[in-house]
Amino acid sequence: MSDASVGAIADLARSASDVARVLADTGITLEELPPVRDQGRVIVPNVRQRLVRTLKTLDLTDRLTANSVLAAAARLAQIYENAPNAKQARLIRLRDCLAADGYHLNKAGDPMAAIRALSDAAGRELADASAIRAELARLEKNLDADPSQDIGAAKRLIESTAKIILVRAGVSVGRSPRVPDLVEKAMQSVGAWSTTKPRHVLEMMDSLKALACSVNRLRNEAGDGHGGVTAVTGVDDRDSRLAVRAAIAWCAYLLDALADMPAQSAD
Repeated sequence: MSDASVGAIADLARSASDVARVLADTGITLEELPPVRDQGRVIVPNVRQRLVRTLKTLDLTDRLTANSVLAAAARLAQIYENAPNAKQARLIRLRDCLAADGYHLNKAGDPMAAIRALSDAAGRELADASAIRAELARLEKNLDADPSQDIGAAKRLIESTAKIILVRAGVSVGRSPRVPDLVEKAMQSVGAWSTTKPRHVLEMMDSLKALACSVNRLRNEAGDGHGGVTAVTGVDDRDSRLAVRAAIAWCAYLLDALADMPAQSAD
């Protein structure tokens, strides 16, 4: 992550308390800087200077650290955007600087942005979204650090979402359900294959089911708990990001449909 991105992130800092809280949520501590004496004056470093120093002390070439900083940047951008007298130019500069470094806050198809959007959707639709939020937190923190973990988390995200849908529909999940069965039952519960849907939408539902099941099969071959992904020829971080995007697409559709489902009790 470049100095330009560090500066653009720091330009969004408005209060030390907000910055300290946002950083703490990602496991980073805001640096304390001592006052500086200049020609008899005592200058207390502001929050922007403290944030720059904090970020520059981190190893921003490390993916885990960069992902934590990116998550903090996204939250700081949200806080800044909602503040009085926010300057759109600063938000644009932040997005441009991060994009130049290969990171994106809200670009279509970006897993990080999609993860946060899905987390928001889960919070809106579910009384208890803790299971989904836990998997999303793992994905957001570790994305690209270990493809096998990303693939495993993508599968667990699908599994958690399916179980929540089935509980809402009053369908018994069982002790050790197979993921393909969970996927199909959850989709049936939200009327994914309703006869009122156009043929091409039904084809998309078949493809969506196949995507979710493919993520599960990939996890069995290359996900965490099933050996290192590096031992599987041809699987790299691009493939794991694809698995994450596939899981997000499936879960997002189910959560969209959840709003129309009345809560029921399983027998």
